[in-house]
Amino acid sequence: MSLDLTPFGFTATESLAYGALLRRGPSSGYAVAKNLSIARANAYQALNGLVSKGAAERLDETPQRYRAIRQDALLSILTAAGSERLDTLEAQMAATSQAGGEANVQISGRRALLDVLLRTAAREQGTIHCLAPPNVLEPLSPVWRKRQMDGRATHLWLLGGRPPNLPITAEGVVNPERVYDFFHHEVAILIAGDAAVVAHLGDAGAVGHWTSDAVLSGLCRSAFAHFTAP
Repeated sequence: MSLDLTPFGFTATESLAYGALLRRGPSSGYAVAKNLSIARANAYQALNGLVSKGAAERLDETPQRYRAIRQDALLSILTAAGSERLDTLEAQMAATSQAGGEANVQISGRRALLDVLLRTAAREQGTIHCLAPPNVLEPLSPVWRKRQMDGRATHLWLLGGRPPNLPITAEGVVNPERVYDFFHHEVAILIAGDAAVVAHLGDAGAVGHWTSDAVLSGLCRSAFAHFTAP
């Protein structure tokens, strides 16, 4: 599978050049141009663009060669940049009055689910209720710890599994069988003010919704109350 970095601010040629560096190892602009069948000027422009965005580095050699950074390092750069942009936008939005209609936003993928859960919990100034398995609750420990330090009420419920390593003691443990009767798989439910997050944690990954719709968030509250009732 070829890498497509264009959704993250890279040009199509930069994506191709990064892929070429991964395949070939450290290469000159001439070698990359030849490998991609593009003009040498375009290859150098793409390589210098990769360097400026932190995706590649120039080696101290003559002739000049370029080396791609590791894929996991690039993922970390993109994640940090995306988080910083979201943090800035959230701060700007916090300075404006809440407006607009109700919404229902689809979530696809475990990474997206964890990010939505973390940011929803971080924004909520009131009480949080969350039911999820250990492998969802534990990665969110930074936001649970921050809420505890700020004195914001946070009630966590564990969906089966081993006792998780959390900064907040779980309120209780829910037998997964109670959830399977409704969803046939594990779920994660977060109640935050008038919004809710609910996700189905199936074999294919996480699929769910963030919602401020009164009916859907009400259903999430009802399901949460049912699962956590004695």
